[in-house]
Amino acid sequence: MLSDLEREVLARINPDEVIERTRELVRIPSVYRPEKGETEEKAALWVKALLEDLGLEVHYYDVEPGRPNVIGLYRVKEGQKCLMFEGHTDVVTEGDISKWKYDPFGGEIVDGRLYGRGSADMKGGLVAAIMATKAIVESGVELGGGILIGALADEEGMMIGAKDFARSPWAKVVTSAIICEPEDNRICIAQKGVMWAKIRTIGKMAHGCMPFTGINPITHMATLISALKELEKAEIKRWGSHPFLGLPSITPTAIRAPVEGQGEEQANVIPAQCRVTLDIRLIPGQTPEKIQEEIQALFERLKADDETFKAEFEVLESRPPTATSKDEPIVQVLSQAYRDLTGKEPVYGGVPGTTDGTILHTWANIPIVTCGPGDTHIPHQADEYLDLDQLIEATKLYALAALRYLGVK
Repeated sequence: MLSDLEREVLARINPDEVIERTRELVRIPSVYRPEKGETEEKAALWVKALLEDLGLEVHYYDVEPGRPNVIGLYRVKEGQKCLMFEGHTDVVTEGDISKWKYDPFGGEIVDGRLYGRGSADMKGGLVAAIMATKAIVESGVELGGGILIGALADEEGMMIGAKDFARSPWAKVVTSAIICEPEDNRICIAQKGVMWAKIRTIGKMAHGCMPFTGINPITHMATLISALKELEKAEIKRWGSHPFLGLPSITPTAIRAPVEGQGEEQANVIPAQCRVTLDIRLIPGQTPEKIQEEIQALFERLKADDETFKAEFEVLESRPPTATSKDEPIVQVLSQAYRDLTGKEPVYGGVPGTTDGTILHTWANIPIVTCGPGDTHIPHQADEYLDLDQLIEATKLYALAALRYLGVK
């Protein structure tokens, strides 16, 4: 049940302002294209200006040139609770513009939807967090803790913004975080982990008409890929299907022979090396380290069967899966806020990919829950859109959750 104070704070949320601010941010292209001199910088400056207008203490700094983090602090004090609203300012490429019905950076509104790259992923969630904080600030309510807004760089890449934040003194004062990614305003308490890796099979170059004078790394790679499929089946048998995340997977996503720097493809040449890229997705219970051990063990078994087999394993990025208990205070608060705000039971779920929250949880031990406006399946597609009713609902949900998590003096 909503208190009078909560109703007063929620009444300060102006839906028209929330929508217009989101349109403004969507209209700022923030695809990372360094070859064209394009980064998140303009979007980050927009966030910086808005946070300063709210009277927050704002820290703006480059993690890498042109790739800034923006940190906004509202009454954050050491030793008190601190709720972080986390979002990112970068968006993925718009791809082939001819596939879009609407301008990717036009911020057009049609039939209750805001169209544009990043509308769902995740400029809507970021603006909802800022506007929720604005309502709290303008109400003058004295909270029992502080709010930290993090608009971070490079979530769509190697998450350098989140990694930098997790190493910073600010991370030490955050006691819980809401990751504002597009999840249809579901309460997502689990995230798949990921390990991106490259494997090279090492052979010996030879003429195609005399294959036995060489060692074919492609046939060795074919054997290895079949073995990886069997490893995937074994992992599925061992861990089963997670209630929110489904099955773990080991997926070859790219293969190349010869590899870069070792000549051009020729029909009559056995190359010296073959390379495969793997996208390995993990569910709670699995660890990247254990999967790497299993793959190395595969190498040894294949070498025992064929002494000419030789392979090298390189990890490109490794992020473990995360799981947050329903008993975690921020999860309980957000769930009850959803009930009181909508009159419906919250839907719990999981994030099929990784988010900045993965880094915040595993690097800085911050309890996280992922909840934000936007169709879970629409990010990275042409004609990405954001349902405006969800946007307003998320803004109110964030404000209510902050009031209850931090408490009111």
